Amino acid sequence: MEDGCNMKKIALFIMSALLLVGCGGSDSGGGKTPIPVDVTGEWELTDITVKSALVGDQTADVYLKFQAGEFTIYQKIGEGRPKVFSGTYSLTENLLSGKYSDGKFWGASYDVEIEGSVMRLTTHGGKETDTYRKSSIPSDWK
Repeated sequence: MEDGCNMKKIALFIMSALLLVGCGGSDSGGGKTPIPVDVTGEWELTDITVKSALVGDQTADVYLKFQAGEFTIYQKIGEGRPKVFSGTYSLTENLLSGKYSDGKFWGASYDVEIEGSVMRLTTHGGKETDTYRKSSIPSDWK
């Protein structure tokens, strides 16, 4: 059980430091009106600001899949086997939030920006941004 808990903590870290609570106020003036985005599809983590995509000295590979209100995170640390985490998500305009299948909420919500095949998830409040690109999840990970 301890190992599964540690892997979930790593997944939380990789998904934009989900253990950090990003609290921000609403934009009350002069800001652009967000254009609703669609996160549906499969995405590969390509860049993390603030935090490293390394866990110790090992590379962390992460893929996300969003479909019909459900998400799946595929995460592999070094040469190990991929770990899979799932749950539900909601997207209101450009604000993404979610809950794992064990009932725990993500530690933060994310402002979503998509340009072509690139998606940026910024913790609500702007502390960290993760960049993903449209990419198929490797078949041997599923």
